[in-house]
Amino acid sequence: MPVFVGVLLLPVMAVALGLLNDLGIWVVAVLGGATLGALVALAGVGLISASRSLRRHEQEHLTDAVTALPSSDRMLRDLAAVLADRRQPRAVLSLYVLDGLKRYNDAYGRACGDALLSWLGHKLADAVGEGGIVYRMRGGEFAVLAHGDDEATAAVRHSAAAALREAGEGFVICPAVGEAVLPEEALTVSEALKLIDHRAHAHLQATKGEAEHQPPADVIDAARPPASEYDIAALALAVGHQLDIAPAALEDLAAAANLRDIGNMAIPTVVLGHTEQLPEDEWRFIQLHTLVGERLLATNFNMEEVGRVVRSSHERWDGTGYPDGLSGEAIPLELRIIACCDTWNAMRTDRPYRKALSYEVGRAELISASGTQLDPKLIDALLELVAAEAPAPRLVSPDGAGAPQPRLEYGFARQAC
Repeated sequence: MPVFVGVLLLPVMAVALGLLNDLGIWVVAVLGGATLGALVALAGVGLISASRSLRRHEQEHLTDAVTALPSSDRMLRDLAAVLADRRQPRAVLSLYVLDGLKRYNDAYGRACGDALLSWLGHKLADAVGEGGIVYRMRGGEFAVLAHGDDEATAAVRHSAAAALREAGEGFVICPAVGEAVLPEEALTVSEALKLIDHRAHAHLQATKGEAEHQPPADVIDAARPPASEYDIAALALAVGHQLDIAPAALEDLAAAANLRDIGNMAIPTVVLGHTEQLPEDEWRFIQLHTLVGERLLATNFNMEEVGRVVRSSHERWDGTGYPDGLSGEAIPLELRIIACCDTWNAMRTDRPYRKALSYEVGRAELISASGTQLDPKLIDALLELVAAEAPAPRLVSPDGAGAPQPRLEYGFARQAC
């Protein structure tokens, strides 16, 4: 852009100099010098801008966009430097091919696959640490360039393989490994790459079947809800009946309540069991599980309407939820009902990080979520149903001994823990 401006400036200044020629040679000289100075400055700005753009492009080229790890191009450059310098210590180049990733992508979608790759890449980099450099190769492949003796490089190999082995309810990922010792087994980049690729795929064939765990044929049976205080579907149906929802909508409501977390089968078990605040790469899984649920239900069972509700199962009344940021009545009514019931259940059920809240505290928390997380009208309807849980007043006998009132039964089924 600066060069283009400079080119346009030349004829303009030429005309100006011609018009001002009568004012004297010194005026012409000053204007001519100013023009040349401006052109030089513009050219300099253009060169700096081009240089920065080139460096930025090169940096992007050397960094993988999905995992933020060094890319395969960076690995080629580093490997060439290692092989060219005979003073370098013994090095081992390892290729890790993820068996099971293709099935994972086919079942749960590319976005979820990228989230898994990003998370595994971070795990791998943490496991390798200072023992080597981790690279993201094509598809489901990572490479590690490690320096040191047999013991040091073997420790890197074991740590890397453990970091890349992952499983959830609906998948298993197992790494196949191929290694080359440099420069003993390969003197060129091409030789090293061919050797590790051949060995990794030979290992893959030898261990074939280890990661053959497909998503269950009946994903509904596999979507076992965790132990909780209530049967969410029964409670949601009770609210739906109270609101006079049509029978067909009640069927979708019950199905969505039972299947709201079906997408969790795509999430690593260790992430689901996390009891503290999730890191960003793990939080990506949690945000994607609703999309996975919609995909599974629509693709496997033609349950598009139920899938639509499941997709919105973590939207919030104030629009700060995910994945679509829906707000208010744009959120399906079935989902708003499920959200209220699920929130009540979460507060009234023991969690790894806290005990169940009392009725009084839970009721106050539910009311505090009115207009932000939850639909205010549905909170009122739910609280009418669970009012039987309110602590009963104590009867005081003449001698002052207290006798508790018997608890009333709920109007919906309890779920066995």
